[in-house]
Amino acid sequence: MKRILFPMLLCLLSLNAFAQQAVINKQRHFSKTVPAGNYSGITWLGGDRYAVVNDKARTAGFCLMTITTDPVTGNILTARADSFVTNMQPNRDEEGICYVPQSNTVFVSGEADGNILEYQMDGQLTGRKMSIPPVFQVTHGNRGFEALTYNATTHRFWTTTENTLKTDGDKPNISKRIPNLLRLQSFTDDLQPCEQYWYMTDTSEVKSTEGKNTLGVSGLAALDDGQLIVLEREVYRTPKDIGSYAHVKLYVVNPAMQRASELLQKQLITEFRTKINLTDRSFANYEGICVGPRLNDGRLLLMLVADSQDQYRGFLKDWFRTVTVANLNFRPQPTTTADVPALLKSVSSTDEGTKLKTPSFLSHEELPNTIRFLAEPPQPESGAFENDRYYYEWGKEQRQTARGSQAAIDEAQWTSRAFSPAAGFLIGPEETPEIFKLVEGARKDASATNKVAKNYFRRTRPFVHFSEPSLMPESDAEYASSYSYPSGHSVRGWVYALTLALVVPDSTESLIARAQEYALNRVVCGHHYKSDVDASLVEATAIMSRLLSNAGFMAQLEKARKEYARLREEKADLSSPANRGNGVSKGH
Repeated sequence: MKRILFPMLLCLLSLNAFAQQAVINKQRHFSKTVPAGNYSGITWLGGDRYAVVNDKARTAGFCLMTITTDPVTGNILTARADSFVTNMQPNRDEEGICYVPQSNTVFVSGEADGNILEYQMDGQLTGRKMSIPPVFQVTHGNRGFEALTYNATTHRFWTTTENTLKTDGDKPNISKRIPNLLRLQSFTDDLQPCEQYWYMTDTSEVKSTEGKNTLGVSGLAALDDGQLIVLEREVYRTPKDIGSYAHVKLYVVNPAMQRASELLQKQLITEFRTKINLTDRSFANYEGICVGPRLNDGRLLLMLVADSQDQYRGFLKDWFRTVTVANLNFRPQPTTTADVPALLKSVSSTDEGTKLKTPSFLSHEELPNTIRFLAEPPQPESGAFENDRYYYEWGKEQRQTARGSQAAIDEAQWTSRAFSPAAGFLIGPEETPEIFKLVEGARKDASATNKVAKNYFRRTRPFVHFSEPSLMPESDAEYASSYSYPSGHSVRGWVYALTLALVVPDSTESLIARAQEYALNRVVCGHHYKSDVDASLVEATAIMSRLLSNAGFMAQLEKARKEYARLREEKADLSSPANRGNGVSKGH
């Protein structure tokens, strides 16, 4: 019990210390000097100068503003919109903005086109843009890049989407009380992607099932020491507006003290709520945040700006607010992955499982008889088994690392979700039905082949043999009743990757690398030996040989290739300048 209570006590003490160090100043609006807008991102340019993006402006660009603050308290004294600079191109649903002092330029993220573009201070494009990883290409509707920040000391850009990517699961809504699982992506000064981390938001606090809510990360602020301030906010709108509220939470994370691809631990700095009722119209949907000038005593000043939806129905105002913070020094505890499987089971709990009614391609007689050529699994005390033991111990060491987090995620995800990022698009029964029929049919043939081999060899799983818990102890009872050799997950992963490579040849390398990682993650879980996953590749090769000589598979492959060609054409059309900004509307 002491082992549990002591870390909890430390956590509570640090939470209280952070809360005492944060001061929430009064929010202010300036209707005479700041016109109604949809202000969604802000960045500090130095002195009293800021640049602010308006996601419903008629053309792409940003507002230059003068905002003065009290150097002692951080209170906002005045705010004035000086000018709007634009290149007269269509609005991109600009959500995030950050300033790069070295080049005296700003970068702006657009939800409509999924790009992060560089602008001169007169609003003209420089021609440079971020190299976006393919995984960010498929989002839930209008939920692309929401937040953007840059720090000149660390030389890192950071961005994230507002909601879970389609490739990673479902997004929350009024009836689905789940957190968002986000990817925080960094970029270097040469605009190439660098570290990526998982980030989990809080779950909704709305009690009612009526109305609408929006839950996600709307802003990031990068600090000189590598820490990041994360602005989480939930907006709840009642059917008649009265009773609506916006709940803001500011967290600090420290990517510099965690491994890339890990689930970031976070520490609450402060939180506040604004609302609409008969006597209070303080409601403010804060979407932008940036670090401003230091106060005289060295405290950090955070500047927040709210999106009023052009002062919606006269209820809302264009609010600004500052929060001052002192001595942020968040140190994550050793990484654990216990919460990741449960998270992914809820975030990825779509109805996809009920749609897996795609037919297989091979009859029972056509399935390869792999027991004719697979070697017997290594026996305990043999030299080959010592290699399995070595990798088993290696896998246990990986469990408290980023690889352990990914292994847990792979355990919980559908195969189609696990391989969508490597393919560069979302694989699903609705999004890509022909590709889905191809890979799912092949997966079923792989599962049927593997089942015969497992029941023949009947090898005990490693965590059972060594009498130790696996990475996910809650699933141990289920796994203990099944067999280990060859690895079913691994053969399905290899068949998925090899089949997708026939559809998307340009992604062959990333798909093969993903299949290798996917297979070895079964060793990290403790569910398979290294020889189990090695045998799965041999098994997958035999299955693919049979599939490539099957008329049904080849006919479906042709349909899948045509569907992918259409998908590429649609992406090209959406990214063309003529279509930027079309069909953009926010639901909050």
